[in-house]
Amino acid sequence: MSTSRILRRPALGLLGAVCAGALVLSATSAVAAGPDSPNGVASGKAAPAVAAISAAFPPGSELQYVAVAPCRIIDTRVSGGALVNGQRTFDATLASYATQGGKAGSCGIPDIATSVQLNLGAISRNGTTSDVRGWATGTAEPNASLVNYNPSGPVANMVNLKVNSSGQFNLKTPGAAHLFVDVAGYYVKPLYAAVSSGGSIYSGISSGVTSVARTGTGRYTVTFERDVQQCAATASSITWANNLDVSPDVGAGGTNTVTVGIADTSNTAADGYFVIGLTC
Repeated sequence: MSTSRILRRPALGLLGAVCAGALVLSATSAVAAGPDSPNGVASGKAAPAVAAISAAFPPGSELQYVAVAPCRIIDTRVSGGALVNGQRTFDATLASYATQGGKAGSCGIPDIATSVQLNLGAISRNGTTSDVRGWATGTAEPNASLVNYNPSGPVANMVNLKVNSSGQFNLKTPGAAHLFVDVAGYYVKPLYAAVSSGGSIYSGISSGVTSVARTGTGRYTVTFERDVQQCAATASSITWANNLDVSPDVGAGGTNTVTVGIADTSNTAADGYFVIGLTC
């Protein structure tokens, strides 16, 4: 598989292995088998390991932080001019921040970022004392300020700020100030899923998954909401009684997919319940 890609914005950097590590299950914590159930999974019995994953990663609420080297993305002294009794829209995910007065190049923030960690600074103009507010473009303006400034000199504050699906956010001040902003990291949804032997999401446990399909005996395709070609996959059976071997193949079925093969001890394809997590 070729890893050569042309991107308008940077690809996702290396994430920590927290998600994948949480999904590697031991045989002792897997589902107890029963003779009356398919693939050795006991009918009507909960899977303790899957329950643990569900508790660790509540669907839709989890985010993973990725640090980057501090990088300037905004400086109104360089471009744009002071913000005076108004607001301005900025982009955290550009390939170059020169038009915003920042670095003439990438800061490593991908399109998939949902929030960014910023060191937000303000320098009062015209002797004003005021504040700066920020929010994801297209959402409601908050009442709280991110940083308060006065004529005494530059002031800065480290904040976490949501961005919209295009990486944009608004900054506003009712006073007058130059703004400078350095990005220190970003947040993304982790990628993982628990999958049933029939090829569906098991117990609603997934993040960043758009679909799962069983394509043949012991063959599954898990499709994620973003390109995973640069990711590493970890998968494990949650039906210990079958001693199944689970083998993920990233990108084999498309740029957003992981193909999973399951085989028993005789290397014969077999259906089974499994979990999969990606480190990108």
